[in-house]
Amino acid sequence: MLGLQRYARLLFAMGFLAPALVCAADLLSNQEAAQLLGRMAHAPQELSYQGVYIHQRGDLIEAMRVVHIRDGNFDAERRESLDGPPREYLRQGDQVSIYTPDNSTISLDRHHLAKLFPRQLPDQAEQVLAGYQIRAVGRERVAGFETDIYDFEPKDKLRFQHRFWVQPETGLTLKAAMLGARRELLEMQVFSQIQIGGDISRKLLRSAHPLKPVQVESGQTMPAASSRQWDVKSAPAGFVLIKQMQRPMPGRDKPVTHQLYSDGLVVVSIFIEPFDNREPVGITVQGGMSVFARQAGPYLLTALGEVPPETVQLFSSLYQFKDK
Repeated sequence: MLGLQRYARLLFAMGFLAPALVCAADLLSNQEAAQLLGRMAHAPQELSYQGVYIHQRGDLIEAMRVVHIRDGNFDAERRESLDGPPREYLRQGDQVSIYTPDNSTISLDRHHLAKLFPRQLPDQAEQVLAGYQIRAVGRERVAGFETDIYDFEPKDKLRFQHRFWVQPETGLTLKAAMLGARRELLEMQVFSQIQIGGDISRKLLRSAHPLKPVQVESGQTMPAASSRQWDVKSAPAGFVLIKQMQRPMPGRDKPVTHQLYSDGLVVVSIFIEPFDNREPVGITVQGGMSVFARQAGPYLLTALGEVPPETVQLFSSLYQFKDK
């Protein structure tokens, strides 16, 4: 089996569901789904809110405090870990600063920052609807608020099912879960308490630790590996190549080629680097994360993402190294 320790570097560079009041499951029309997605995408950008949410991934559980204030042109957000080693994130406009205990120098990916809970949906609904259909499945209280529950059902077997609990008055997501093939819980993020709107003091944005400005990598597509070396087939329906670049990687002397695909909800990363026979190859699945690594000519090609293992294997097969 292929261990995930090596892929912690790659990711660094980039339970149970409570019973709900279930009603008749109604499939939303494309127009209704697009309207819902628009509200869900814009609510966490336009609303002020502050609270604590729990993030569960497999056996890992952590609590995070988040404060987001939007007042006219003022837009700022602070996040702080409440468990384990202290970590802190502060964004004021486009300027990002962080604190980590080891004070390491890192860069952050703009796409990743745009997906921090409860910001999990793109502004363009069409991308999500290419791979999922949306069904209204019930109601439930979350953090003291009534919410509507929606299942995002994949149109193929290349994706996992996602479930969102949405506060109907604002469109803000209060709970999100990713479910496996047997509807087992793979990942969940849920507010345990939240204030939406009202008077949220800017004092809550004050950092508790000495922050360090960090570089936020552009979301623009930039030249990567030479196309003369690879035959690359089209991505599966619904997935779009959103970025390709050469990027530094912890523990590597030279930049690694990174290509990022997205279906609007999840991403699949492709990493291409010189082959090292000390590195493991094969398939690994841990919770909702699948990793597949193989040798391709003189290179090690790794595909990983929060998708079924068949999906990362399929993405890997899209890349064929040209011997000549």
